[in-house]
Amino acid sequence: MALTASTDRVDETGKELLTYGTPDFPVAFFDDDLTKIRVPWHWHEEMEIVVLLSGTVTVRIANHVFTLQGGEGYFANSGVLHAADLLSDTGHQHCLIFSPALVSPARDLIFNTYVKPIWKNPALPCIHLKPDIPWQKDILAAGEQAFEAGAWEQTDFPMIVRDQVTRIFSVLVKNQESLSQGLSFTDRDRENELRIKKTLTFIETHYAEKITIEDIAGSADISVSTCLRLCRQVLGTTPVSYLASYRLQQAESLLKTSEASVGTIAEACGFPDAGYFIKCFRRAYGTTPARYRDQKESK
Repeated sequence: MALTASTDRVDETGKELLTYGTPDFPVAFFDDDLTKIRVPWHWHEEMEIVVLLSGTVTVRIANHVFTLQGGEGYFANSGVLHAADLLSDTGHQHCLIFSPALVSPARDLIFNTYVKPIWKNPALPCIHLKPDIPWQKDILAAGEQAFEAGAWEQTDFPMIVRDQVTRIFSVLVKNQESLSQGLSFTDRDRENELRIKKTLTFIETHYAEKITIEDIAGSADISVSTCLRLCRQVLGTTPVSYLASYRLQQAESLLKTSEASVGTIAEACGFPDAGYFIKCFRRAYGTTPARYRDQKESK
């Protein structure tokens, strides 16, 4: 499998626009320099194992927050909303994203015994993996072995990767009692996550337009006060602040990938005028859009 770096593109439903392997080998490997890529709020149908090699990262999964140090990692279940922020000056992670079909494409004994108890289990949205806990160390090791075999296409790598992912499911099933004492989703958590997904999808679809907090709340059929509460609770920010941040992120991407003028980018990203865009960009990035582009082009 080709080794690649992650991107942060999402489609109109808010799911990532990434291809995870192939239909007959549904797994992908990402080697991420966290100073160069972002891990914004997103979700995908595949499961995910992340191993943080160095640095310090805050991981947010629904209304749960935990901090990773080098050597730790996390498991994110299918369809779970999550994001991560680099806290240190540098950071490096390996990411393994896979479909349960990698282990068992059919609803057979393997699927029913090892995959079904874990896949989309509301009691298991995520796990903070720590190397000082033996069974979690096993998962981290299996994730790294799968990554090393698949990313560098070692001899027999398809078999090695599938064996290690199967091992991960086996360890999870054997430790279900421990898992039940960790993070879990209540019915209310799931309902709130669905509402947040709707608001994020609306913002990511309409950020170039003039939208209000009433529009954002209406996209999830909730009141403004509920929208404010849920965004603070789950995202750690307000809807308007998230919208402003998302617009800046899109503008940053255009500055790096297009030759459009600053004014054109401002308009394309929903800013009322170039002056306001420059002011917001300078506040967030410590420089003007033009200087930011020049710095990136000179590297």
